Amino acid sequence: MMKAWLFLQTLAFETIGFYILLDKEMTQMHWVGFISSHAIACASFTFLCWILLPKKYKTPVISSVSFLFFFNFFLPLFGMIGTAASLLVALYIPRKQSLITWQECEEAPLPQSPGDLSGTQFGAGALREILLHNDDPERRLLAVSAIRHLPKPQAVPLLQLALKDLSDDVRLLAYASLETIESQINEAISLFKGQFQYREQASKAYEIAQQYWELCYLGIAEGALRKHYLDQAEHYLTLANNISPNASSYLLLGRVMLEQQRPKDALQCLTQAMDGGLRVKQVAPYLAEAAYEAGDYETAKYYISYFPEQKGEKLSQIKEYWA
Repeated sequence: MMKAWLFLQTLAFETIGFYILLDKEMTQMHWVGFISSHAIACASFTFLCWILLPKKYKTPVISSVSFLFFFNFFLPLFGMIGTAASLLVALYIPRKQSLITWQECEEAPLPQSPGDLSGTQFGAGALREILLHNDDPERRLLAVSAIRHLPKPQAVPLLQLALKDLSDDVRLLAYASLETIESQINEAISLFKGQFQYREQASKAYEIAQQYWELCYLGIAEGALRKHYLDQAEHYLTLANNISPNASSYLLLGRVMLEQQRPKDALQCLTQAMDGGLRVKQVAPYLAEAAYEAGDYETAKYYISYFPEQKGEKLSQIKEYWA
């Protein structure tokens, strides 16, 4: 009953308003009469539309009512026609609701060669999730095959994770992959050592140390073997610097000493690396770490001030924490 009364009231006042507008020579009083009649029609129509609106569109009340009123007020007649048409379509020709709440997808093949990795959704994170949560051993085996084509710093932690898999096949393939990486590095060490024995060059000593460092940095070596590799890396870096001092050699030597828990020695080497020509920003993270490990927090704070400003990076987060 109220809806019908509101509709008739809207129709009556809008008709009166347009009668005044079209049938008379407009004076100030006529404009006041037209605007008043149109405003009452809009208010009545707004209330009618608000009653018909679905519940979720009724709130917030002020915004909902204001939009309806001003839309109809500033578009005389056309606003009401548009609003009425929209309501009729929405109420009586609603969009069909799909009863299917899921969509079947084809199982994506895992990459099995280095070229397949580009442009695929299977990055290191996705392969890690497969290793941890996929119940199919065949799928985890394919994941390990794909991991072998990732860069070594990403592949080694995932392969070590695969060593804990319940499936023998997955563990064996992961072990074989890790052994292959270690063998390649050891072969490189043997080759560089042979070249160094033939002719003692600082560059060859540096390359040998870098290979030993990679065995430790990748996490392949642990315990006593890791300590031995770090000692070897220090030995060859010292040889390299005795033959020809180099900033890169001092930088790597400083990182090796940091791993050996010798922060004061590391500080000296890293300072020499900076004096040798490296930019402060390149050496600052290691100098800050060495100073922090040595308990010199003021020096650590000084070097942290050189960390980059880009938000989201770990170094910038450390800088923000220390600021």
